[in-house]
Amino acid sequence: MNKIVLFTLLISTSGLFAQQNKNDINLIKKYNKALSKYNKQHDSLNNPANYYCERARLRNEYFDPEGAITDYSKVLSINPDDIDALYKRGLAKLDLSLLKQAVADFDKVINLDPKHVFAYNNRGMCKDFMLNFTGAIRDYSAAIELDTRFAEAYNNRGISKIKMGLNNDGCEDLQTALRLGDKKSELNIKKLCDKR
Repeated sequence: MNKIVLFTLLISTSGLFAQQNKNDINLIKKYNKALSKYNKQHDSLNNPANYYCERARLRNEYFDPEGAITDYSKVLSINPDDIDALYKRGLAKLDLSLLKQAVADFDKVINLDPKHVFAYNNRGMCKDFMLNFTGAIRDYSAAIELDTRFAEAYNNRGISKIKMGLNNDGCEDLQTALRLGDKKSELNIKKLCDKR
């Protein structure tokens, strides 16, 4: 297996999980029922931004990132500077591997809130998937600068460093992530550092 593919699988499986759930008939029935109930119980006219934001949350809950993107876009047509809607739309785009579009949303979030650690981390993930490891490391480092205990950012930065051939530095980041409680880093250490 290609090393880049293996690393990418280690860092994120959410998109694959969403795709598997699209074939789960029981989940689809529950989703349609929950969506129908939500639409009947909530009035989109009184507070449309809240209506679409909450409906997007429901869609995300049932692994419908396409529907969530549509609803978050409606929220943003009402309030273009809604940081939460921009961030969550970026996450949904990341789940669908719409990486350039996700980066654009995370860019807007960071422009509106330069201290949004999660936007930096997720923008870093997008850049990593686009094989821009230098840009990914820069974003993970920005997240870590804002929150020195952000274990996931250490894990992600460690993987990007290893992809660049900076194995010692990368494994050091993975060890830091593990000390901070990131469970994924333990598996990554076993697969990427212990076999060197």
